[in-house]
Amino acid sequence: MKALIIEDEILASKHLKQVLDEAGDISVIGVLESISETIEWFGKNPQPDIVFMDIHLADGSAFEIFNM
Repeated sequence: MKALIIEDEILASKHLKQVLDEAGDISVIGVLESISETIEWFGKNPQPDIVFMDIHLADGSAFEIFNM
């Protein structure tokens, strides 16, 4: 399973990535920190199977990603 992490708190994203890496069946294909970075990433990469996303990012509400 391919997972994408969208989280602007570095320690939180590192901890989640570590937990997912230890799970074994999950491959983290990206760790992103902002709405703009995420929109750009989705334009250039295949869809992940699952997204772990912080709702409140430094540059706005993560729900804005789905309005683009």
